[in-house]
Amino acid sequence: MIITVTSDKGGVGKTTTAVHLAAYMNTLAPTVLIDGDPIRSALKWSRNGSGNGLPFKVITHAQMVTQARNFQHIVVDTEGEPSEDDLKDLAENCDLLVIPAVPEAAAVDGLIETLAKLQKMNFTRYRVLLTMVPPKPKTDGDRLRAKLIEEGIPVFQADIPRLTAFDKAYADGVAVYDVKDDRNAQRGWEAYAGAGKEIANG
Repeated sequence: MIITVTSDKGGVGKTTTAVHLAAYMNTLAPTVLIDGDPIRSALKWSRNGSGNGLPFKVITHAQMVTQARNFQHIVVDTEGEPSEDDLKDLAENCDLLVIPAVPEAAAVDGLIETLAKLQKMNFTRYRVLLTMVPPKPKTDGDRLRAKLIEEGIPVFQADIPRLTAFDKAYADGVAVYDVKDDRNAQRGWEAYAGAGKEIANG
């Protein structure tokens, strides 16, 4: 399965999502993460820290030709704000396009732009994943979810909470479940595992 993570808005947890979906898919079958972002955020993540590192391989687009065939699942972390042509290529060459969306006004504008492009090309194999969802009693996540459902936009049932554990995971070069001394680390992993199960179950 090829899962591509993309967004027209930066700062929505695109790389965090790619890393943790790859971590989940790797529990099912060998998985590789392709870092297609010029910033190389996923590669940097994999090289941080001095511990066990990520449980899957991270490669560049250039390495994809020779190495991707060795894996059953491929997760692609794309560049931010892809052009319409690039988005079309990404969409046509994956099994599922995952669009992270933060329930904030500026981020929702980027989401709307991405969805408009997909609708223009009549592409339907995508799903929105709410990320960095603020804790209760704030209702921003619930409101965005309700609006998307009302508009007929496919949305993951799982959503990803706003947690400092993800920042620690990046700094340590690990998946969030390996973060020490953070009581929310397991909660962060369970959220992404929930999204991963939705993908695996179709």
